[in-house]
Amino acid sequence: MIKRYIKQTWAMLKQHKLFGSLYIIGTAIPVALTMIVITFQYIRVGSIYPEEHRDELWITNWAGYGEQRNEISLNIVKEWFYPLHDVKSVTAMRKKGEPILLPDGKTCIQVQSMMTDPGFFRVFDFDFLSGKSFTQTDLNNGNYCAVISASLSRSLFGTEQSVGKTFVMNYVRFTVSGVVRDASALTPLTYAQVYIPYSCFPDSRDNQSSDQLLGSYKVCMRIPSGKSASVHAQIEQHNRQYQLMYRHDGFVSPPCPIWRYNVNSQLMEYEEDASDKALRLFGGLILVFLLVPALNLSGMISGRMEGRLPEMGIYKAFGATRRYLLGRVLSENLVLTIWGGLVGLLFAWSVLVWGRNWIFGFIFPDIYLYHTPDILVTAQMLFSPWVFLSAFLVCVVLNVASALIPVWNSLRSEIVYSLNQKK
Repeated sequence: MIKRYIKQTWAMLKQHKLFGSLYIIGTAIPVALTMIVITFQYIRVGSIYPEEHRDELWITNWAGYGEQRNEISLNIVKEWFYPLHDVKSVTAMRKKGEPILLPDGKTCIQVQSMMTDPGFFRVFDFDFLSGKSFTQTDLNNGNYCAVISASLSRSLFGTEQSVGKTFVMNYVRFTVSGVVRDASALTPLTYAQVYIPYSCFPDSRDNQSSDQLLGSYKVCMRIPSGKSASVHAQIEQHNRQYQLMYRHDGFVSPPCPIWRYNVNSQLMEYEEDASDKALRLFGGLILVFLLVPALNLSGMISGRMEGRLPEMGIYKAFGATRRYLLGRVLSENLVLTIWGGLVGLLFAWSVLVWGRNWIFGFIFPDIYLYHTPDILVTAQMLFSPWVFLSAFLVCVVLNVASALIPVWNSLRSEIVYSLNQKK
């Protein structure tokens, strides 16, 4: 039956080329715009390298003291978070731009560095192309070692096999301990070109007094399913003990899922309902992208159905029911809509790949273009089952929204009236 509908639709396209072309284009454009929005949201909340277990990833990124809010001090990380129970791994993270001296000895480039600990590579799923992570001993001793991205390794040494080689960053010579596959700037939480122990630089250690909450670190945790309540309770217990000991209202924010943190960063990071606002914003965009084209397509289909009234009248004269004819016409339109959807999906992918710096830089330039001349878009971001499913659902919704009412109104015409439309 599907094959028959495809043949009938193809025959109709050859007979009515203008209608078919306009219908496919009218479908492709809203599908492309919708898929760009959906793909962007999938990148923010889906499992993307190196954040491939986002269902287990949680983050605590700020503390409060009176009217002040900032990130968390390293002392609190060590005393509160490293000893947590019911977590798989914990890591402290701090980003900073640093200059790296190129092999010519004269030119410097600015890179994004991540000051962290060995737990970072257990919380996140980095692929090591050579070497391994720095160790706890390196962190304790303040050894100048680094894990670098594959692209930086090629820029500095011409190869990804650079373990044991050295480079100069911020006037300090580092030894490469490992090389990882590049993270994309579209995962800004984990994106960097250099990952080093936070003990390398004195200014990375924050104020070490025991009552100091505020600092410059985020904490990420990998929490098994069902254990988040236990971790929340432990953080809340630390907050109560801290407030009793120092007699003020300082506190550390409870962990939140990383997908929610990523959505929050689109608006205002500290607002609890920011994720709801962001989802409503993008939901509204999708609604506009679908509603306006659906009205235009509905008008085209209505005009087309006027021309098919004699055909529908003949079907009715031979006993075809209104439900059968409705299903037939909707199926034909669905074939056209899917063709337009495929064109729109290919167009959306082309825009996201070839125009990636423009499209993502236009939406959120401060997040994505910080020390990032070229944004990496991977196949994992585009060729996702969720993206394909979303594309199909968009096609179905657009088809039903644009075709149902005009087709139903047309099929309500009496048989004699329909047959008399044949000139």
